[in-house]
Amino acid sequence: MRKILAAFPVALALALAGCGSGDGGGDGVASAGGATTTTAGAPSAGGADMGLKFAQCMRENGVPMDDPVDGKITMKIDGSIPKETVDKAQEACRQYNPQENGAAKSDPKMEQAARDFAVCMRENGVEAFPDPEPGQKGIRIEGSSASDPDFEQASQKCQEVLAGARG
Repeated sequence: MRKILAAFPVALALALAGCGSGDGGGDGVASAGGATTTTAGAPSAGGADMGLKFAQCMRENGVPMDDPVDGKITMKIDGSIPKETVDKAQEACRQYNPQENGAAKSDPKMEQAARDFAVCMRENGVEAFPDPEPGQKGIRIEGSSASDPDFEQASQKCQEVLAGARG
């Protein structure tokens, strides 16, 4: 199962995933293509409202997801939802995606934390964990990294790298 988490500025928490494009574009929109990203940025008025609208819109378009909790959206894609459905919902809901609408701004501390997180993940057994692309918001995880048996334990160990960037 692939989990997708979009972390809004209020709180960044790495569950096992992120909200991101599998095409390397880093647009902050979830994709059924096998990639995972955690994204964060500076606080913005309306970001929480946009997150709620995004979640509602995705559900209305056939993609189950919970309302934001503690400033983050979680979407689980386990293969039971066709990629076409996810892609169509993303396009229909793009106007509510805080990443698309500037609610989450690029943060140099978070960009460094994403690089440090990638190093930490590799040091803790997830050898295929990718480095973030320059200017990329958040962390992109290829499918092979997410399915690595060491992924969950490594991500828990490496969370403190991200937590240090929040303050």
